Amino acid sequence: MDLSATSAQNVASSTASKTTDEIHNTLQLDADVGRIVSESFDSVGDMTDMTINDISITELLSTCIDACRRGCEVIRNVRHKLVQSSNVVGSDSKFFCCGAVKYKISNDPRSALTEADEASQKVITECLHNCWAKEIRSGLIKVVGEEDEGDDDFVDSVPLYDMMAHFDKYNTPSIDQEPVQRDLLSPSDSTQILHSSNEKNELIIFIDPMDGTREFVENRIENVQCLIGITLNGKPIAGAVGMPMIHEDKIEIAYGIDLPADSAQSTSTPLSKLSGVKYFNTLNPLVKQLSVTDTGMGDYIDGEDDVKKLVVLSGDSKKPALTMSMKCLESDVLGTFVDSAPPIRKIVAGGCGNKMLFVQRRFEALSERIRHQEGTDLSSIIGSISLAPPGSSSWDTAGPTALLLAADPNAVVTDLIGRPLVYDGEHLSNDCGVVVSAGHMATRIHREMCEKLRRDEVFCEALGVVLCDAEII
Repeated sequence: MDLSATSAQNVASSTASKTTDEIHNTLQLDADVGRIVSESFDSVGDMTDMTINDISITELLSTCIDACRRGCEVIRNVRHKLVQSSNVVGSDSKFFCCGAVKYKISNDPRSALTEADEASQKVITECLHNCWAKEIRSGLIKVVGEEDEGDDDFVDSVPLYDMMAHFDKYNTPSIDQEPVQRDLLSPSDSTQILHSSNEKNELIIFIDPMDGTREFVENRIENVQCLIGITLNGKPIAGAVGMPMIHEDKIEIAYGIDLPADSAQSTSTPLSKLSGVKYFNTLNPLVKQLSVTDTGMGDYIDGEDDVKKLVVLSGDSKKPALTMSMKCLESDVLGTFVDSAPPIRKIVAGGCGNKMLFVQRRFEALSERIRHQEGTDLSSIIGSISLAPPGSSSWDTAGPTALLLAADPNAVVTDLIGRPLVYDGEHLSNDCGVVVSAGHMATRIHREMCEKLRRDEVFCEALGVVLCDAEII
């Protein structure tokens, strides 16, 4: 008797009877994956006649809002697990030990990378690819995320047949059970179709899956945000700013559309600007068993006298560019005012998007106050200005810029020497810092400061640029 042959037959028989269901499920799964892949590639074949003029910005922003909401769920879930674990230093400690932390730049807390960063980006990009697969595959839409070049130190790569794994792992609504919403802004906000007469158009979605990673690590969780910005031909036109941990049971998403007049076509009422907020019930609890440190931001309007103050926001960086620009603002600009300079309220806070959102919301609060008390003349608003040295990137500023300009068309966003920020999807670093202002007096101070800085040889040398004679915004 051939024992090896008999053994093989027995094993084969056993395997066949034991795994019939498994094989059926595997074949079904393979068929589903094949269908998904086939549909994705087939759809690319249908792109030959499709242009940017076929994309609805309201639908695109709606999907970004929903993706942002799910990214916020991931952030809450990671924090909840960490708080529930033993990885807590103590309620009186400044630092919240959040498991493994990687630093992109050695010993620089601003470069911290956690599991929440990587997992949030994976969920967001999967949402967007699910909705816009053919546009992304064809190059009509480009997606650029902060963690694109990451090594997946915390989050394992997911095979094609298990694309929902990240959603399940982080208790986030999966796109197969709850499709990404395309109509969060319709029909009341109209269906807005992009329009561009350019022969070559670049539509880019910038993702910062967790802005304020240092704040997350140090337990200043109310400063943590999830940012998604949409740019068209180098200009921010729409964005979503998610605030995952400012409410115990809700996720707040601020959004905005700021389309140039020649970049919009509408199926109903023309819509070039839109600004609003949406709230979503959350699946992941926010445990506040630790004492959360004060954000340091204060109220948008801090008392009756605050309306007459210029709010100046910055981080705690010791970089020369920030020190020099702050000195220029206080001494060389405000110190030389012919008319009396406004008093200053300084705020030191983290998170680029966090500070930009404060500038926007303070302007909105001041505007509402004036409309309620005096009328519609907003020229008396002193406003706010935010200064940041080199260190931020396109994904930090694209979304918040669109929100700010949607709320205040006269707001100004430049680098420290007055030039517009670059959004080409390749040069991603804001090498010359960022200045953001809203309010009549704040924007005037912004321009005067940048004018002086760009003609300051020592400052330009610190930035690594030559003296700039270009016109500022």
